[in-house]
Amino acid sequence: MRNIMSSAFQPLRPHRITRGNRRMREKRTAWALIAFSIVLACVELYIVYSAL
Repeated sequence: MRNIMSSAFQPLRPHRITRGNRRMREKRTAWALIAFSIVLACVELYIVYSAL
């Protein structure tokens, strides 16, 4: 009985797909943070050079 229940619940929880989605989400977040930091650095340089 336990084997039937555990085998029935395994297809409902695909571990590989969630890990892949999490990895893609982390990669996308990392690229967004990198892009934001580059834009922020450009704005800071603009402010510094405009003050001179």
